[in-house]
Amino acid sequence: MTVTYLLICALTVVCVGLAVYIVYLLRQSTQRKKQQNEVSEAYAASALKQRTYLIDSIRIISRGILEDQCPLTEGCIRIKVLLDNLSPQMHQQELLTVIELVYGKTEHIPMLDDWKRLSSEEKRNYQQELELVEQQHGEAIRAAAKFLLDYPFDQMAH
Repeated sequence: MTVTYLLICALTVVCVGLAVYIVYLLRQSTQRKKQQNEVSEAYAASALKQRTYLIDSIRIISRGILEDQCPLTEGCIRIKVLLDNLSPQMHQQELLTVIELVYGKTEHIPMLDDWKRLSSEEKRNYQQELELVEQQHGEAIRAAAKFLLDYPFDQMAH
């Protein structure tokens, strides 16, 4: 009889131990899920902030193009990079193909520090090239800027 009681006590201790371990594992799992949700929410908030920044930047540059506050080719280059980060498939829209075209025609032109290192004659040659591109595609660039300024980005899937 004593052996039976000892076995019952031992099994009871094992069961209680297993129950405690199960509770521990459940709490750990709950904590992990909570942390994953927090990370997901932080990522979603960051992605939304980045998306909003890209859309606002596209609209500001588009407005600058339309109000002649931004050179047309520079606006195209900036918008192309922003669209690449926001929604690369937008370049396929008919009104926006000019952005890709102008970017392609001007991507060989040095920028920033490389531009500063150019001689005056090299700068003048590149500026003439930029002016020619702007003359050829100015109306299409303005139409693309107007399209982007009015584009319903909020209805676009993210």
